Amino acid sequence: MGVPSDSGLISERGGKLREATSPPPEKVLFTVTALAAGVLLLSVLAVVFLSPIYGLVEIAVLAGGLVALYSARSLRKFVLVLLITKPLIDLTWRWHFFTVAEQGVNVQSVVGVFVVVVTALALFFWGERLVVDVKVVLFLGFAAFAALLNPSSWAVNQLVRLLAGVSFFFTAGVFLAQEASFDRFAKYFLLAVSVPVTLSFLQLSGVIPFEYFDYIGGQRLSRASGTYQHPLGMIYFLIYAIPLALYLLSTPSQTLRRRFVLWLFLCLSLVALAFTYHRTAIVVIGIEIWLWMVLNGKYRRALLITALGVAVAIGLREWLEVLYVNLADIAEGRVAFSSGSFMRGRGMNWYLFLTSLFDSHYWYWLFGRGASAAEGYVPLYGYLLSVEPHNDFIRILYAYGLLGLGLYLSILFTVVRQAIRLRQSDDHFTQQIGNLAIIMVASILLLSVTGEPMRYPTGVWYFFALASLVKVMYPRLQPRCSAANANRK
Repeated sequence: MGVPSDSGLISERGGKLREATSPPPEKVLFTVTALAAGVLLLSVLAVVFLSPIYGLVEIAVLAGGLVALYSARSLRKFVLVLLITKPLIDLTWRWHFFTVAEQGVNVQSVVGVFVVVVTALALFFWGERLVVDVKVVLFLGFAAFAALLNPSSWAVNQLVRLLAGVSFFFTAGVFLAQEASFDRFAKYFLLAVSVPVTLSFLQLSGVIPFEYFDYIGGQRLSRASGTYQHPLGMIYFLIYAIPLALYLLSTPSQTLRRRFVLWLFLCLSLVALAFTYHRTAIVVIGIEIWLWMVLNGKYRRALLITALGVAVAIGLREWLEVLYVNLADIAEGRVAFSSGSFMRGRGMNWYLFLTSLFDSHYWYWLFGRGASAAEGYVPLYGYLLSVEPHNDFIRILYAYGLLGLGLYLSILFTVVRQAIRLRQSDDHFTQQIGNLAIIMVASILLLSVTGEPMRYPTGVWYFFALASLVKVMYPRLQPRCSAANANRK
């Protein structure tokens, strides 16, 4: 198993850390020489046979390659900086550079490709000292195979998104396994998330314009998004930020001033969440808070939250009936599954993707079609062309087949199983990582019913980073558990 030992990357004793955090110099020298020579040759050929502009492009590629090499060599900085600043990076979604094969390229695209390249270099440099899991590797392998089997620009786009989202599984756990490092990351991450939360209040006050509008119950609603293109852009950060704020509040070392700031962040985040009008997210984050209390043995607070939720539901009954009116119609059987009214159009998308897959050759049942793009006839609606099934399980099934979906669910199950074992530890930090992992898996599963967190990798960057941390910490628990069992005997 590719998990570093105490004398490896996660050790902080003297010179061992310095040795473990520097890749072998011969590998670095070989890679730099090969990259420079290759780009120099291509630059000469491009200038001679094509145009000087291509030479400039090659020079830019060389500069990017050198930055990637530096990032792979300074892996700790790279991992922490990217995980902390991602909420700010995603605010640049408007900065469109150019289009390649019908796929737009912006800052997020460049960062995603950069993350994949740096992770590949890090695996080459660090080898077994990083986190490796057979199921994760197989899942990515089947996804790549499906994209090669059905080549298209859309398949490549989704594959790069997937690789970027999963990349932090191989690296993040190594550098977050110490409580001080994890706490530092959590604090700065909350600081970064507070920016879109603040921007949401500026939207609500009319200082800056809304980015997303919707019609609910015949009324046009302006939905807070923190200036992201869609409210989910902020929601995918809040589903991690709110449990992390609760985690920091559980640490006894927090001063009164920091506790006040954390509670302020929680209150403002929940208000911003309410004005996204995202039905699933409101329920999911409510369940997250309730689960946190239950997993930490605070049953009275969990009961209080339940009572508060019921009271709010009764007090805002009319508003909630408008917000969730479609669910009531579905429960009473007044809406057909394939109609445009089932789950606000999601039903017809689910019908299209499922029938399109299972009406095809069984080969596609196993390996998928490489990308989530389907077209065909839907009863009660007509001809439909869609690239969004609005359900991550159906999307993964359609794109990567039964094998891909099975591996994905197996990864989630493994994280939960290991997290349950972490909760049995006597160490507070280890217990809380187990609690966070269970809550995150529950959130991802619930959001996947009506959304696609694995398609928009922001939704899973932090999940796979946390899964990596669980993978690193789980083997440490094994010797202690064995010793405890031996003492009982």
